[in-house]
Amino acid sequence: MLPRIDGVIERVREYNPSSSERLLQKAYLFSAKAHKGQQRYNGEPYLVHPVAVADILAGLRADDIAIIAGLLHDVVEDNEDVSLDEIDRLFGKATAHIVDGVTKIDKHFPEKSRVEREWHAMRKVVLAMVDDVRVILVKLADRLHNLRTMDALPEHRRPVKALQTLEVYAPIAHRLGLGAMKSELEDLGFKYAYPDEFERLSRALKEKRSYSNSFAEETAGELKELLKELKTQGEIRWRIKHPYSIYVKLQRQGIGVEEVYDYMGFRIIVESVKDCYTVLGGIHGRLKPIPGRFRDFIALPKENHYRSLHTSVIGLHGHPFEIQIRTREMDEEAERGIAAHWRYKEGRMSSEDEARNTAWIRQLVEFKQDEASGGEFIHNLRVNLYPNEVYVFTPRGDVLSFPRGATPIDFAYSIHTDVGHHCIGAKINGKLETLKTVMKSGDRVEIITSANGKPSRDWLKIAVTNRALSKIRGWLNAREKARAIEIGRAALEKEFKRCKLNFKSLMKDGGLEEAMKRVSIQDMDSLQAAVGYGKISARNFAKRLQPQIEEEPPQTAKTRAEGAREPAVVVRGATDLLTTIAKCCKPIPGDEVIGFISRGRGLVIHRADCHSIRQASYNQDRFMEVEWAAPALPSADSEVHLLVVTEDKTGMVANITKIVADVKAPLRFINATVEKDEGNIRLDILVRDREHLNEVINKIAKIPGVKSLRRLNR
Repeated sequence: MLPRIDGVIERVREYNPSSSERLLQKAYLFSAKAHKGQQRYNGEPYLVHPVAVADILAGLRADDIAIIAGLLHDVVEDNEDVSLDEIDRLFGKATAHIVDGVTKIDKHFPEKSRVEREWHAMRKVVLAMVDDVRVILVKLADRLHNLRTMDALPEHRRPVKALQTLEVYAPIAHRLGLGAMKSELEDLGFKYAYPDEFERLSRALKEKRSYSNSFAEETAGELKELLKELKTQGEIRWRIKHPYSIYVKLQRQGIGVEEVYDYMGFRIIVESVKDCYTVLGGIHGRLKPIPGRFRDFIALPKENHYRSLHTSVIGLHGHPFEIQIRTREMDEEAERGIAAHWRYKEGRMSSEDEARNTAWIRQLVEFKQDEASGGEFIHNLRVNLYPNEVYVFTPRGDVLSFPRGATPIDFAYSIHTDVGHHCIGAKINGKLETLKTVMKSGDRVEIITSANGKPSRDWLKIAVTNRALSKIRGWLNAREKARAIEIGRAALEKEFKRCKLNFKSLMKDGGLEEAMKRVSIQDMDSLQAAVGYGKISARNFAKRLQPQIEEEPPQTAKTRAEGAREPAVVVRGATDLLTTIAKCCKPIPGDEVIGFISRGRGLVIHRADCHSIRQASYNQDRFMEVEWAAPALPSADSEVHLLVVTEDKTGMVANITKIVADVKAPLRFINATVEKDEGNIRLDILVRDREHLNEVINKIAKIPGVKSLRRLNR
């Protein structure tokens, strides 16, 4: 039987009397038709999922457009007969934009692994939600229902989605202030990403629950008596903290669950801000507060605008617990976050509220989409979503928030780009500190600048905010381009002189402009930069101006002997360099690489994450930017070393070698040992490139019993 939409419509009508029942019914029927005959993994009609997503959005009190998009979010992906143009025509541009934002992009990247496609889809969602935050609300509702029904998904696919939830979706919910959704996403993600740890912790908490109930009732009674004494109206709630938050605490502090005493939390909901502080004073007068555990998020709200008073106290029988004190409005915002700001007379959230709640999203994507690799984008996303913020003061007393681990460089760029570019040091609490000093909450920071100050590549390892990193990269790229223009100009002048070409005459008669058009270059600076980067040979360009110039061998630097079918690299700003592949990390085509000028060995190509390169990072002048060139012929296979950690059970080696054979990655060496009830299998295989290696890794990782897999340097 198909699910009904009536319950969703009734729920929406309660908070949004101006809702259009006709449009919601129309979207429901459209979705039902598009998904007709389709089933989920658990055998239910597929329509159950979009209706559940719409119901979750109704729980957030979302507007009609968001709920309609929730009903339609999979129709384009799952039905080739449905297009975004049709969604636009029937339901409007805003709905079509949201549906497009949450539609997966598997068809555009069929050659990539499932994991890579998942991250590409995440990147697409983040970029789309810059224009409309409802994109991420629909995506969060979609992910939440998928997690609620995750038991039906094949077991090997659960950890990837669960980890992605913990790393990205739950933090996004946190940044949007969706407290209830964030907690459920975390607990479900924890359950499927770390099933053993989840089961152990759940059992331990269950054992504590019988004691917790009696303690909670007794403590709640005492707090009610306190409210009566204070003549303050209030509601008292209590709960055991969510399993994932307890797990994070266990991991961070390195303790066992038996050592966690403040796993119980109480919340007091009062009528006004004044009442919040009145109750706080009463609690501290009756119960002993734990030093260092009081936080005033009313005076200094979190970056997601969360407001509340937090304190931890010693309660009955010496048992510590946490108390949160807030108004009803604060509680509403804490649970529903950005969704608490919908204004139905205007039809959606006001532009002021949306800008206030989503400023961090715009900071996240300040750099252009095509300027960051997928891995770099996700790294920046994780850093900016990290829920542990620090709050520091400017010299004027303004409060700025940063991700934990931020440094004065991040502070400087948050003030102004020029302040960042010219900073040379900082005063923290009146004391001179280096730029790599990590800021702490409560620090007062003052930036010291100099006209001679300038960014360095080392700053990319010190800064953590996306704004600082993008500005530093921009400055470094501009300097690199200036250097390339200088190199290119010298190379062209030398070649023009050798060929007896008159630059002024070529400019006057249009010959130079015509030659640049033929190589798709707009101006002289771009031409010089292209020559400086090694993208265009000065000799080949001169030949376009004077065809009778003798041919010369191509200027691309090869990694090995002439004639060998080996991968080649392009060296930016230089040609004809002796280039070799580093033995310490053995990069393969597709790896992110960097060149290091080594005495006697020429330019050595390393993986960007190579340990040897990190040790040599003090000498930036010996680094050169390189990239893989498209080979004219297929390159020879490269040897890669892998370590697979498995459960100690029979058949693991056979399963792994079968996968290796299936994906045509010749096996050169294999060795298996058992230590502490775990199998360690060392593989040496031949692969064509990074894409081929990813295919091998992804397929081995899906084998039941495989616990982890990593690439070795040697």
